[in-house]
Amino acid sequence: MSIDANQIHFLTKKALKGDLESAKTIINFLMSLDMREAIVVAYLIAYQIIMNIYMNLGEECKKCGGICCKFGSPIELTEFDLSEIIAEGISLSGIMNESNKYLIPRPCPFQDGWRCRIHENKPYACLSYPFAVEDIQKDVIVSWNSSEPPKPFIPQFCVAGQKTWDYIKFLIESFKKEHGKVPTPLELLEFANSSSKS
Repeated sequence: MSIDANQIHFLTKKALKGDLESAKTIINFLMSLDMREAIVVAYLIAYQIIMNIYMNLGEECKKCGGICCKFGSPIELTEFDLSEIIAEGISLSGIMNESNKYLIPRPCPFQDGWRCRIHENKPYACLSYPFAVEDIQKDVIVSWNSSEPPKPFIPQFCVAGQKTWDYIKFLIESFKKEHGKVPTPLELLEFANSSSKS
């Protein structure tokens, strides 16, 4: 299977928004590389999808006040981020254009209190936070060498991420009891999906 970098990001964004076919494609692609780092990334993407799709985290985000949207480097928009924002008629005021790169500064101009005003069209980088953000998870990606799924780094302030990780640990343990083995990233995602329906 051959996928270029833009396709990887596009499929990952679709997966992070709940498209399970895109999730299967991207996770299968990563697993086919048969590299430790790619396996960790596949797990991290599965974790993030579980957070985005199967968790109700409004209260947790309200508690922290949306810190991830207030501090840090500007968020670079991909071409498909920009296309979605424009297609929805969202004003580009507040988005910076530097050297043909579109950036959302922080604090984010789309943040209203702790809420995101463009939640349905939020950029790839925002959908990836905190589990699938490679910069944040770099040490996990390079150092994991275990028979257990990787333990992600979760920023101390991110109570939503911690609640999600607690649920993921529960899913992993439940899967192990039921199947007698550690779930692959895709098995974990499918188990989360089936658990959400029961």
